[in-house]
Amino acid sequence: MSNEKRSPVHEIVNALWRALHDLGTDAQLADIERWGFSIHMALSAPGREYHNHDHVVELTVEGDPLEVIAALYHDSVYLQVDQDLPHSMKPELGTVLAHESAGWRILPAAAAIAGDTLAVFGRKIGDIVTGTTGLNEIASALIASIQLKDLLTREQRIAIAACIEQTVPFRADPVAPLHDRLVLLGFDGKLLDDTMRRAVRLGNRDVANFAENDAAQFLDNTWKLLPESNPALHAPLVYTVRDYRTALQKMEGFLSKLPAERVFHHYQDEPKHETYARHVARTTGNLELAGRYLRAKLYAIAVIEAVAESTGGDVPIDYFMGASKQFLNRIDLRRIEQFLPTLPPASDLDASLLQLLAKGRTSESSFDTGPSPIATFLYAAVGEAEIMRGMDKARTYWAGGYDSNAFLQALPAKPCAGVARAAGNIVDTRRDRLFALAERLEH
Repeated sequence: MSNEKRSPVHEIVNALWRALHDLGTDAQLADIERWGFSIHMALSAPGREYHNHDHVVELTVEGDPLEVIAALYHDSVYLQVDQDLPHSMKPELGTVLAHESAGWRILPAAAAIAGDTLAVFGRKIGDIVTGTTGLNEIASALIASIQLKDLLTREQRIAIAACIEQTVPFRADPVAPLHDRLVLLGFDGKLLDDTMRRAVRLGNRDVANFAENDAAQFLDNTWKLLPESNPALHAPLVYTVRDYRTALQKMEGFLSKLPAERVFHHYQDEPKHETYARHVARTTGNLELAGRYLRAKLYAIAVIEAVAESTGGDVPIDYFMGASKQFLNRIDLRRIEQFLPTLPPASDLDASLLQLLAKGRTSESSFDTGPSPIATFLYAAVGEAEIMRGMDKARTYWAGGYDSNAFLQALPAKPCAGVARAAGNIVDTRRDRLFALAERLEH
């Protein structure tokens, strides 16, 4: 088969074909197509922006055949986004998993079909699993084991399950427990070490973007996760200011509390000590900058939310900002940034953060523009220290400790008035109220 880049469905089927061929199996082409199509269909579900076929295909470029197969299957199931088992895999997964109010119960049939896979995850028949306790990865490993059970050896199926188990993200120490479970399954010596190294390698490659040298690229990938966990953002023309703020809050809260040591892991010399240390250091820097970037964005959306609430209530963010991202190529449409005033710059600006806000992430998202004009304006006008003080006030406002007017009065007057006045040039139905608010803030 050709090594030329093809469409995702070709890439997936070809990668599966090559891996099974390299393992010496007698897989039939019709079966390979059927399994590859089922993976592609699962990854193509609406709402997937990061955990999609592009991410999976990227992971198949490296690794041995077992690692490639694990990469192909590892994101097949994503219940938080898909809201159900993948349609293309549901008949098979429905025999081993059943939905209940508390989560998904592992059914007795799983013991006969994929008992070793359950053991890799430390699970047993009757357990209830959820999206926060490894459900996606367990289900993905189960479908791999079910579809390939007649082709692969027991050790190969366990190795694939181990790889997928290590893609459960952000755990304190996932390596030692997996090692112990593999020992109980009879793995030892070179087989044990090779299986562990392969699993850790795929787990680290799955989150490689956290160690990006370019913070804009790291944020670009991070931004793709927002609509996956915030369905309201799937409708970019109608989601509201509050919808957007809620999504940013969740992301900021998560990244600000994530220790870099929970992103990457190691086993013996995989990866080498210096590589692991470099990954952790870069992740630390990226998380720190991402937190500051998100807090600057949250400060801006807090101002926008309070201005909107003070003049009539929450609105679609597109209504407040002007022309949406779908229409930015039209120069005749007004955008709020066209009416922001020029204010003296603050003295405590970080050039890298200012550039990130002004120029944006490396690519557009489905729901948001790359540049952040209001966040850029406010950050430049009030400075980093005031942004951080303002975030404390914003959290009080969101918790009900301030009303919208009191919150705006607690912030620097001229920048907030500038936002309100600029909005008055966009929101015709609130023009008078927005201009009046700007006057009140300045006097």
